[in-house]
Amino acid sequence: MATIINSVAFENFYNYYGSYEHNEYKFKPGINIVNADNNMGKSKFYNGFMWLLRDQVYDSDIKAFADANESLFKMASGKAKVEDNEFKVGFKVVFTNGGIKYTMEKYALFFNRNGELIHEESRLDVMETVNNGDTPILDKDEQMDIINRVFIPLALRNYALLQGESMDRLVDLSSKKALADTIDTLAEISVLKGICDISKKMAQKAYALFQVQDSENSKFDTERKRDKEKRNSLVANIERTLIEIENAKDELNAAKRKKEQLDAYISNSSKRIEIRSQLDNIRIKIDNQKAAIEKIETSITKKIFDEENPWLLMGLEEELDTFDARREKHIGDLAQMNNDGALVIMLPEGSPDSSSLERMLKNEVCEVCGQPAVKHSPAWEHIKLILDRPKKVSTNRNDFGHFYGTLQKSASSYSRSIPQVESRIERLKDLLDAEKENLEALEAKKEEVFIELNNAGGNADNSAFNDKAIIHDYDVVNSTISSKEQEIINKQRMVATWKNSLDAVNQKLASYKKDMSVQKYEDFADLMKKINDIIVQTKDDIYDRTIKALAEQANEKYTALTSGNQSSGGQLRFERNHDVVNVSIRDVQNGEITGLGTGFQRMKQLAIVMAIISSKIGDEKKFDYPFISDAPFSEFGENFVNNFFRVALGVFGQSIIMIKELYDPNAKDLLTPFGRRILEDMKGGKIPGTFYVNVIEERADTTGLVTSHKCYFE
Repeated sequence: MATIINSVAFENFYNYYGSYEHNEYKFKPGINIVNADNNMGKSKFYNGFMWLLRDQVYDSDIKAFADANESLFKMASGKAKVEDNEFKVGFKVVFTNGGIKYTMEKYALFFNRNGELIHEESRLDVMETVNNGDTPILDKDEQMDIINRVFIPLALRNYALLQGESMDRLVDLSSKKALADTIDTLAEISVLKGICDISKKMAQKAYALFQVQDSENSKFDTERKRDKEKRNSLVANIERTLIEIENAKDELNAAKRKKEQLDAYISNSSKRIEIRSQLDNIRIKIDNQKAAIEKIETSITKKIFDEENPWLLMGLEEELDTFDARREKHIGDLAQMNNDGALVIMLPEGSPDSSSLERMLKNEVCEVCGQPAVKHSPAWEHIKLILDRPKKVSTNRNDFGHFYGTLQKSASSYSRSIPQVESRIERLKDLLDAEKENLEALEAKKEEVFIELNNAGGNADNSAFNDKAIIHDYDVVNSTISSKEQEIINKQRMVATWKNSLDAVNQKLASYKKDMSVQKYEDFADLMKKINDIIVQTKDDIYDRTIKALAEQANEKYTALTSGNQSSGGQLRFERNHDVVNVSIRDVQNGEITGLGTGFQRMKQLAIVMAIISSKIGDEKKFDYPFISDAPFSEFGENFVNNFFRVALGVFGQSIIMIKELYDPNAKDLLTPFGRRILEDMKGGKIPGTFYVNVIEERADTTGLVTSHKCYFE
């Protein structure tokens, strides 16, 4: 009998302020959409089912499910708490199953007593309606039976209620026997496994009983006793080693699954390590470049007062010509004043100074002795040699007193430097600009490397240790695979050798004469072993057929769910090893496809769940209970969502989907263009179901928050 939810309603439940009538959603078979933006009631809607079915609600503060009775104050509408002295917090579901209508209400009463808000324990009311006659179900066990058997059975509840990434836990393909457990639940393979366990134990008991009787019958036969002990030892060794082989196979399967996980990361891990090494080198160069720039900028202040490079005197070039003209005039005046006609030498103390030497070279005469100094003559070259002699550099460049004192005593020493100040400033500026350009180039290179790192699956925050750990784990898992495969081969050879020895011992024991009573026990033990072998083979055959059918259904669903995408999702391949089922995605050359986006991975999980349902349940191959999901499309694009709506109609009799991807707060109708297309498909009959959009009546804090809804189609 199929369960169909007719309606759900809330009363003062979180931001669903007001009565059930104000917060009622009516649903139909097919796809039922509750479209809402963030913080507009999607998760709270889902929490209503959690409260009813599990006495739990998801607490966003702690990001985990919490006991509902301990969270009743958080569950109560903030507006109701400040406005109403007495109010109800409730969730109501009306559903039908097998022609019978059921009404279930979970609620708690709140009271304001002496200024303190208190509440009672939550209650559950269940009403059964047959032929318009209402019958309240008062017995607690009967109520729970309706919830856990009629509404959504416990065994199927994990597949009917999905929230966000809970599907990753539901079909965790990376954990040991995860898919096998899912198949056991939905396809009832576990029943066959139970029968196998019972038959194995019965065969072991029958054989043990035969051993006891045979030992009693032959305890005085030394040779026979010795052969029996040898047989028992061989049997024990074989059984122990077979268990070890199965354990090794489990470890091998786990290692292979781990390797499949790491395969998608290993190449990028090596690349990320190399990229991070480049990044570290660039960071060092950037730090060195910044230090060089800082050093140049710091030196500017020193150069302002540097005796060898006095930037402070920039712009005084014309004053040099004035100084030389006045100096020459002054010397001429003094010469005219000297009546004896002797040579007048007016050189400052510490001469010859730079200015005087330059003038001598220019005029081609030595002002010390008055002799001619023709250009490039020995005398002229000697004067130039003196001009170019090394200068003593002062170590007190920032001492203003020393600086100006020296300037007053030997102003001419700056005459050569002043014309070069501007060019030296320009050279330093060019050097500084070049260093800054180098820094910009390094920063740009760093950004390029960051992009390359992101493309390789890394970022600035994740540690290189993770990549090194991945490479280490990859080496370990490959070593484990190799060692376990060799261990299995070696142990299988040992078992084969022991079985040959056992056959020889059994033939020898069979030649001994047995008592008729012992023969009966042996025949019974042989019969039970054959029965066990047949049951195990039957289980394996059914399991193989189930996996084959599952693979066909899963690929059909996976192809339909991923159709229309630019990149191919490949095909799902199911491999059974012992009772563990591994699933991988393969290309046309049977090579494994890794690195597919989250949408493909989620669709793979959905395809498997849908395939298991389609392979097992009912003649119509449909899930007979509502599929209720909160934000299942957070990683999906429009194409994936379209495909899901189309495929889900053939698998789930009724789906109730809380979704935000169709909501546009800036649109007049609050719908995205894609949302409008879905709505038009509903109105045109392509998608059966209902379409609701949640709205916030007025922006407010929790004490004034009211979520309402608009019905676009029902």
